[in-house]
Amino acid sequence: MHVILTGGTGTIGLPVLHRCLSTPDITRLSVLSRRPFELPTGPTTNVSDPAYDTSKAEIIVHTDYTSYPAELLDRLRGAQAVIWAQGVSQSEVPKDVYTQITYDAPLAAAKAFSSLPSSPPFTFVYVSAAGADPTEKTWALFGKVKGRAERELLTLADTLKADAPAASSPLLRAFNVRPTGVMPGRLYPEAERERPWSYRYIIPLLMPPMRFLAPSMLSPTDEIATVLVDLALGKFPDEFKVNEDGGRLKGEGIEGGRTIVASAMRRWAALRGVVGA
Repeated sequence: MHVILTGGTGTIGLPVLHRCLSTPDITRLSVLSRRPFELPTGPTTNVSDPAYDTSKAEIIVHTDYTSYPAELLDRLRGAQAVIWAQGVSQSEVPKDVYTQITYDAPLAAAKAFSSLPSSPPFTFVYVSAAGADPTEKTWALFGKVKGRAERELLTLADTLKADAPAASSPLLRAFNVRPTGVMPGRLYPEAERERPWSYRYIIPLLMPPMRFLAPSMLSPTDEIATVLVDLALGKFPDEFKVNEDGGRLKGEGIEGGRTIVASAMRRWAALRGVVGA
């Protein structure tokens, strides 16, 4: 299966990249990045793992995530899913830039990518956050903008239909994933340069007591990566599966069939044998 990944050098995206490279079901990986970087060859920067297949991956340098010219789409042709792990802290950039990265870019990508697979629908997995509010009533900027992106992606999935063979055939399938208390993986030190100052200095102080006092408020990145890759591949634990179609999910921590909150992510990862904390 051909999968697209954005944000592959970030706190969440890098563990996703590692998992994609070591997942045989992903036979081709297109990594959209604003700059070139070196692909990892193992679970750490210093250890090579034969399970990692870097030959299936291509890094495509792309700087404007709100625009997808024909030549880029031709390189992505045949992709069946994207894991949208690109993101930025609202404290790091002005409001308009945050909105462009968090809302404008994924919506533009969803519209453009819906035509890529030879057999629709295309699956769009959006990394949101706990606190995202699709009603936009929250005071927090990130909650408003991520909530708007969640809402509009689901609306797009509901309204974007194929002309043939049947007008009711969906072109797009969307899932929103809301981690909370993202806990950077110890095995990914190369992501350090991508993390905002709060992750480098404050989070390391908070994590030890939170692991003991409130583990449910943490989302280890290995667990997040497991869920994101499963969603892209359409591989759902039976506990969450409604039917073989895979367009909707069920269970505690699943909102509206297509939004996965942190508690469900932890159960999901545990069912896959992945426990990050």
